[in-house]
Amino acid sequence: MSDEPPSHERFSEAYTGVPPWEIGKPQRPFIAVADRVESPLLDAGCGSGNTALFFAARGHQVTGIDFVEAAIEQARAKASARGLTAEFLVKDAMTLNAWDRRFRSVIDSGLFHIFLGEERKRYAEGLAHVTAPRGRLFLLSFTDDPRERGPAGVSREGICDAFADDWIVESVEPIQGEISPAFAAEFPAESLKMWFAIVRRKG
Repeated sequence: MSDEPPSHERFSEAYTGVPPWEIGKPQRPFIAVADRVESPLLDAGCGSGNTALFFAARGHQVTGIDFVEAAIEQARAKASARGLTAEFLVKDAMTLNAWDRRFRSVIDSGLFHIFLGEERKRYAEGLAHVTAPRGRLFLLSFTDDPRERGPAGVSREGICDAFADDWIVESVEPIQGEISPAFAAEFPAESLKMWFAIVRRKG
């Protein structure tokens, strides 16, 4: 029997095929804010590396982390195939408080909303530990819209509460998420309501 938490097992199983969130490119909001992103950059929960490699192609110093080994292997393979330089590490984002790295920007494309209750605060504290003063987190999260078919999601207030201590929430805007075309029938557009938040580390 595996010693991994159930969430780890679930996400590991998703990479035995093509996960629903695998769209082959960054979600649109990350492309829209690309000029605001600074190096070094951390992609927390990077999956197979689509967003991290988009920024690597723009010349950024990028580190991607994910607790799913298969996802990291795919990200490394993509980087090699595209001739891009990026660091991809098998690492749990809940262990950031024990890491001695610092980043000017952090991106989170669909990781925050898998955490519940105090886990969200703990994750935000870890992000604060690795984010340089006045650095920014660019966060994409499912909303708590009851029509969602994915994770439980989070409210606007939930985002603000989680990042109340070490951060300043600059904006939280509703957006329409994208999904792999293979899952379009299972996850209709109305179930892909998301928040895109920009949060600045106090300094």
